[in-house]
Amino acid sequence: PGVIRYCQKTWKPSAGNGSPFMEWSMAEQQRLTGLLWLAKWFFLLTLFVLIVDLFCVFVLWSPNGARQLEYVFQQEVALLELQPAQEAFLVDVTQAFYEHVFVATGIDGTLRQSAKPGTDTPETVHDFANTLWPALETAMIGLKLFALRIGVLILTLPFLALVTAVAMADGFVGWYLRRTGGERESGFIYHRAKRSLAWSFLLLWIVYLIPPVPMDPRYLLPPFLVAS
Repeated sequence: PGVIRYCQKTWKPSAGNGSPFMEWSMAEQQRLTGLLWLAKWFFLLTLFVLIVDLFCVFVLWSPNGARQLEYVFQQEVALLELQPAQEAFLVDVTQAFYEHVFVATGIDGTLRQSAKPGTDTPETVHDFANTLWPALETAMIGLKLFALRIGVLILTLPFLALVTAVAMADGFVGWYLRRTGGERESGFIYHRAKRSLAWSFLLLWIVYLIPPVPMDPRYLLPPFLVAS
C-alpha cells in the first residue's frame, strides 16, 4: 500500500492510448517561484527592451532613429527634476550597467581600438565594427534609458517600504478582527493576493521599462505601488 500511494503521488499514466509506461507528473516538478520567478522575467524583459529599441530606431524612426532615442533619454532626464544626490546616484547606476554590459565583455575596448586610425587592428575588425555600429549605438543609448529607469525604481524603494508597512498593518488589523470575531479565514484569498503581488510588479516593469517614450515616474509609479 505504501508503494502504491508513493506511485500515485509521483507518477501518472501517459495521456496516450492507455500504454503501460509511466511519466513524471508535472505537478511534482519544481517551478521557479518568488525572486527566481521575478529574475527570469526581468531577464526576458531586458531582451525585449533591446528588441523594441532596435525596432523603433531602424523601422519607426528611420533614418534618424538613434538621435530620436537619445532625445527620449534627454527628455526623461528633464522630467525627473533630480536633486544633485539623486542625479549622482543615477549616473553611478548607468555607469555600472555600461561597464558590466560593454566594458566587461570587451565590446567597448574593441570599438575604441577599431576607431584609432593608426593601429594594427585587422581590416575585418574595422569592417565588423562599422557594420554593427548602428545596432551597438542603439543598444548603448537604450541601455542608458533602461539603467536610468532601474535607478528610479531603486529610488522608490523607501516609498514601496512605506506602502508595504501600511498594507501589512491594515492586513494585521483585519486578521485580528476576524480572529476575535470568530470569522473564517480564507486561504483562497491569501494565495490569490500573493500571486497578484508578483504579477503587479511584472506589469509595472512592462509599462515603465519597455516603451521608448518619455515618462514621468511621479505620475506612473505611485498608482502601481498603491494598487499592488
